[in-house]
Amino acid sequence: MPKVLAYTPTWLSRPNPGYHMFAPKQTNGNRVVAKRKESGPRRTIATRGSEIFVAVGNELRWADLASLQEGHHPQYRTLKVSIPLPVTRLTISPNEDYLAVSTSHTVHVIHLPASSLLDIDDTAPIKLKTFQIGPTVHVLEESPIATTIWHPLGYLGLCLVTITKEGVVRLWELNRADRSTFSEPSLSIDLPKLANATSDQDDLSASRFGASKGFSPDSVELEVASACFGDAPDQEGVHGWAPMTLWIATVPGDVYALCPLLPSKWQLVESPGSETFMQTLTSSININHTELSEDEDAPNNEAITSAKQVLWLSDIEYAESILEVRSNGDSIQVFARPPSVPAVPLLQGPFTITPEVDDFELSDMIVFSLKTLSETDEEEAAEGLPAAVVCLLTDTSKVHICLDLEGIVGRWLPSPEDEIHVTEALEHEMIIAETITLVEGDQSSFNQSITPDVHTDFSLFIAHASGVFYISLESWVRKLEHELSQPQEEGSEFRLKRVLESASSSVEQYLRRKVSGDPAEQEVTSVVVVENGNVGYLFLTTVDGEPQAAFLDAPEDGVRTEEELANYMATPGPSKDVREAWQPPKELYEPFDLFGSINIPSRHQGSLQEEIRLSPANLELLMDVHRVLSVQTSKLQHAVSELFNRATRLEEEFRDQIHRTSGIAAQIDLVTGNEQTGSDDGSLYGSTKIDERLEKVKTRQYAMNARYEKLRRKILSIGSSELSDKEAHWIEELQTMDSAVDPASKTLTDDVDGSERPAWQRLNRLKEMQKHHAKQAEEATKEAQRQGEEEQPRMGGVKVPSQSRKAENEQVQEAIQRNAVLVEAAAERLRGLGVSVPLESAR
Repeated sequence: MPKVLAYTPTWLSRPNPGYHMFAPKQTNGNRVVAKRKESGPRRTIATRGSEIFVAVGNELRWADLASLQEGHHPQYRTLKVSIPLPVTRLTISPNEDYLAVSTSHTVHVIHLPASSLLDIDDTAPIKLKTFQIGPTVHVLEESPIATTIWHPLGYLGLCLVTITKEGVVRLWELNRADRSTFSEPSLSIDLPKLANATSDQDDLSASRFGASKGFSPDSVELEVASACFGDAPDQEGVHGWAPMTLWIATVPGDVYALCPLLPSKWQLVESPGSETFMQTLTSSININHTELSEDEDAPNNEAITSAKQVLWLSDIEYAESILEVRSNGDSIQVFARPPSVPAVPLLQGPFTITPEVDDFELSDMIVFSLKTLSETDEEEAAEGLPAAVVCLLTDTSKVHICLDLEGIVGRWLPSPEDEIHVTEALEHEMIIAETITLVEGDQSSFNQSITPDVHTDFSLFIAHASGVFYISLESWVRKLEHELSQPQEEGSEFRLKRVLESASSSVEQYLRRKVSGDPAEQEVTSVVVVENGNVGYLFLTTVDGEPQAAFLDAPEDGVRTEEELANYMATPGPSKDVREAWQPPKELYEPFDLFGSINIPSRHQGSLQEEIRLSPANLELLMDVHRVLSVQTSKLQHAVSELFNRATRLEEEFRDQIHRTSGIAAQIDLVTGNEQTGSDDGSLYGSTKIDERLEKVKTRQYAMNARYEKLRRKILSIGSSELSDKEAHWIEELQTMDSAVDPASKTLTDDVDGSERPAWQRLNRLKEMQKHHAKQAEEATKEAQRQGEEEQPRMGGVKVPSQSRKAENEQVQEAIQRNAVLVEAAAERLRGLGVSVPLESAR
């Protein structure tokens, strides 16, 4: 989860212009313009990159957060637009060139100029081109507007969907060249009529202005609280049904869906996401139709719905799409809405939520589509599953995280030629995987809202009167995606159950506010998330016209988080407390006009210049002044008491910080050796011990460096022409030996065996000695034989013992063999060194 680096910066705090950008407008009488309270979430901040658009009352303001941060002028500008009522919602188009501005009963579309035209050195207000949407259908006499959404598949991103609280859905396909597109919707759907319809031939459009309406229970059951589309097609792996599914949450706590909800002309931007969009859509429809065709026991309504899906898909595949290239270089494919099926889909729902929970009312919702494509080597795309995670925010600040594993697919009302005439109720369940309680108590309010995170999937921010909460579902939703993407069916139910049992989302409260009074009375703006290289990663919201923000540290993919590093190092250290800077109460600096706060009739204003007299009119005036002053002095008293409490708390926190700092300083002194203490056993403490460890580390470092250099030189020498030291010594030895065995060499400087004579001379001497000894032995043998023959007759039979002769012969033979071995060994060594030595001929 992201960590908070810093809270509301100084350039968004009073008295900087960034603070006054969000402040309500002051009148000439120094009174704030009266604000009209509207129930429901307020989304009065929109972003475009680092740019920010803020609606204050019925005034629209623009600024660049990078300029606000750096202090450039002008820091914010006013956009002049004709809006009669206070703005409740700002929604920027997918191409970021139009801004939808909605009030309680009107909708306007503003054409936004380029950033370079807004960011100029001029403080004058800018008048922008404004178009009113539905001037005859969105009026005060009609139902208030619940939400406005840009269709993710709209042509050029200009399909706006407006939904009223009475349950009327209108699609506006805007075109600046055709002004009628701003007056009449291309498609209107009355949800109460659609809920009771039995055929696609029924009139399902919204009633005209001024038409009488009877009471129906559906008008209460279908009171819309929020709505959103399943997902955008720009992400790879999104199922084809998701971007054309409109999810609707009602105030009584029911969830509905309209699928497919398409404008008459819709587009797909060429990207990897659009390819998987069509692949999953095609494969899921064809596989479902094949399975139902082979199943004889399949319900009749399912078979008819499957046939309509195939017909609807064939209209898309076989119709000639138009390929357009936009000015930004993107290529888009433009499709027409399939004519073979009705334009109005079936209202699916209300969905059954299991397990059952206590009755609740909804204030907002958000839907995350699961990317369930299997990673296979086959060219054909996997079927996928149009599953989704539905997060429901109740009026008591509880978040029900539901799983729709069955998936929403396209369905339509039955036609007269179909065999069925009454639409049977479809059993569709959503499983509550987890319920998160954000605020203790059961205080009901409808001003809290949900905002998705732009940095990571399956993460969201929740703005509440008590603060801003961050919820991350990634830890277990990724496992669920992986499980749904596996083709093995054996044990899938058990594994899925284990995943759901271990579902535990990460929840953290980033901003904390003290709620005084009813939370429903607090004017809370939905969170906007900005991730820009010039500004950073931060979220921004306002409470009663005061901006509150926090900079976050987004963990990068593949980089260890702070918790992982802390667990790895396991080194406790001093904790760093990041706290929000205290802002003084508005009552201490907000101007107060006593005269403007009292309602004085015009006929009594002249008497204020006269002498005060006792009269009922003056008594009533004094009582009004007393009431106004008592309220103002009470506010000042509470503000001063809060200031005193904060000052007292600051003293206590300062003492606590001094105490913790002194403890850390003592530990530092103990480690650095500033407080060395002796020891009887001769052990080392303080800096002495550190110096000893440091010397050991240095010695080890030197040894490692030497080893590294040795290995580096060895690696560099591999494959190079440079000889190593060992090879150089061996070559030198060969050269010396060559000079030693060469008879032409007259001098000997480096003899390897340390002898003064060359080896060839010693070899010749050994050969001569061998020949000399062999000749002596031969002569001695002959002499002995001759003397024995001469002395034998003379000695008269005296004989030499045979043992003596054998011993002498053995000694001679042993000497001859020893010399022969020495000669042969010397010759072999010379041959091994490359010296040519001729072989002796056998005798």
